[in-house]
Amino acid sequence: MSSSVSPRSPLIPGFSKILHGGDYNPDQWLHAPEVIDEDFRLMAVSGCNTFTLGVFAWTSYEREEGVFDFGWLDRIFERMAEHGHKVILATPSGAKPAWMSRKYPEIRRVNAAGLREPHWHRHNHCWSSPVYREKVGAINTQLAARYGRHPALAMWHVSNELGNDSLDGQCFCPLCLGEWRLWLERRYETLENLNRSWWASFWSHEFTEWEQIDPRDWSMDSLSVDWLRFRNWQIQDWYEFEAETLRPLSPGIPVSTNFMGVHPWIDYAALARKVDFVMDDQYPAYEIDDPGLIRSAAAVSFKDSLYRCFKPDRPWMLVESCPDAPQWKERMRPKPEAVHQLEMLQALGHGAEGTCYFQWRKGRGSREKLHGAVVDHSGREDARVFRSVTALSRNYERLAPVLGSTPQRAGVGLVYDWEARWGMEFSEGAARGGHAYETVAGQHYFAFWEQSIPVDVFPSEGDFSAYRMLILPQLWMLKPGVARRLEAFVEQGGILVATSYLGVCDESNLCFNGGWPGDGLMKLFGLWNEEYDTLPGGETIEIVPARGNALGLTGSLTATSLCGILRDVEAEVVATYGSGMFVGTPAITVRRHGQGEAWYVGPRLDAEALGAFYRPLARRLGLEKAWDGELPPGISAQRRLGDGEDYVFLENFTPRSQTIALGGRRVRDLLTGGMLSDALILPSAGSTVLAVPSSY
Repeated sequence: MSSSVSPRSPLIPGFSKILHGGDYNPDQWLHAPEVIDEDFRLMAVSGCNTFTLGVFAWTSYEREEGVFDFGWLDRIFERMAEHGHKVILATPSGAKPAWMSRKYPEIRRVNAAGLREPHWHRHNHCWSSPVYREKVGAINTQLAARYGRHPALAMWHVSNELGNDSLDGQCFCPLCLGEWRLWLERRYETLENLNRSWWASFWSHEFTEWEQIDPRDWSMDSLSVDWLRFRNWQIQDWYEFEAETLRPLSPGIPVSTNFMGVHPWIDYAALARKVDFVMDDQYPAYEIDDPGLIRSAAAVSFKDSLYRCFKPDRPWMLVESCPDAPQWKERMRPKPEAVHQLEMLQALGHGAEGTCYFQWRKGRGSREKLHGAVVDHSGREDARVFRSVTALSRNYERLAPVLGSTPQRAGVGLVYDWEARWGMEFSEGAARGGHAYETVAGQHYFAFWEQSIPVDVFPSEGDFSAYRMLILPQLWMLKPGVARRLEAFVEQGGILVATSYLGVCDESNLCFNGGWPGDGLMKLFGLWNEEYDTLPGGETIEIVPARGNALGLTGSLTATSLCGILRDVEAEVVATYGSGMFVGTPAITVRRHGQGEAWYVGPRLDAEALGAFYRPLARRLGLEKAWDGELPPGISAQRRLGDGEDYVFLENFTPRSQTIALGGRRVRDLLTGGMLSDALILPSAGSTVLAVPSSY
């Protein structure tokens, strides 16, 4: 480990605390000022320090057009400043006032059937409407002029969960369709280029005028991929519009918006390039007796690794999480204090420096009145959840040394590309069921997570050169230049691991001619993936390692779901199919190229087989772990690097107590303050942070 690490700048300059608090809605309690008084008392008791205001408060500011009243927000800001709290102020565009919907019907969305929607739900506005932009610009300017330099203001929160709607719940009004066609003209320039890129002669779908192109026509998957690209352009354009209404009147205050995990149709890697720092909404809903808990925890770590790579020079934060059960859970089970801390420390271990909640106080009515909150309907400070949050605040004070430390540098990179996912999932005939793109990526990540080896996760445009091993789970779509950069990565000594469904299509989602993997990668891997065999549910295929193979594999491995059928193999065969209709043919291969190696895994291996495959490669490369010793199954470790001292986050995702051997090396438990040398015992769902010398 490095003995000297440059600290990162904090999320809030000059505020050296882990951000802890939540969405606060005093506008819902203006009729009961005694409740607001009690909130500020409870904030001090809880140790919370950061509060998001105004997410859906538009009507409280502007009850009639052009008549603004910010009196209640003025008072809340002043009280926040008096108590030393920080405010994340949201723009209110996520839910417009009813009077606006009635007066300006064009701001209401048009659904896929062509009908103008009524004023309902939230996220129900048209992003293309000039009227809506004018109204949002006006309210944002009022907020920025009034609070942009207020000492309590820490951050701007643009809208809420941009793009949080179903694929059917988007706007198809004439304005949006016009923007869509202009976007297509900018991308393709001519209809000839578009028709060729979409293979539009299929079903006689060639277009002769731009106005003929309707995004609701799902017969061409290339059109569907471009519609999601356009939707993401809309999201990014809207974000930039709102951010620019704030920045001139609020210099130096960071601006962001809340992401939603690994959302299937929002390319957060692209949106992350627009924001000043990354905020996420995370609701893992762990249950300690869930047999799938370890897998669920690894999936959240996968997302956290992706998020810390969006902006590696800055911390990120959970702006929404839950100290108890979210109201949308099928089973509303209380969240134990240990599980609550487990979730929060997992995020901090991956580079977060803030964990806030939706919500601070439960409302009395409407859809989210039963959603978990810091303050329950009872309002009591001796309530179980309030005590859990207060205990975490005390532990956050003990974790102050972690602030400014950086996540451990990873020797393994894993490519997760949203556009490749769209191409695969829109392609009829691909084995794509059950979110297969995300699932398979997570399975490859898990093989390292269980060894406490950090993995960076990023899209195919990322820099490959920093890694010793690069993994391409189902990189269906090859964008221009990616294949050549992969060749250079191997040539210069990298270990490249790819799977079936590599390089099936180009960026237009048109299949490569000449064989797969396309764009020249057949030569790099020394094979032709001629076809695929999709297995019936529950059926498995035996994979037999070759005698004296390069990994030293023995016994047999198991494949599920999908098998890539390999031909013209000019690479070393590491394993073959031991059963099924292609028995005896190559399944796993390696081809040496330049100073590196290109590995190809034809079948979808199960978890045990993937572990067996990756462990010898990790040993050969000497990949650094977050924890040098052996960890029991279900114990996760992440390391953050400080200056002379590192911080190892250890979490027990099992229902039983686990013992971690320390081998006589003295370490400090930051949460207890005690020194340990023999062993650390983590109870069920237990978690802690160890301070260790950087050379450990």
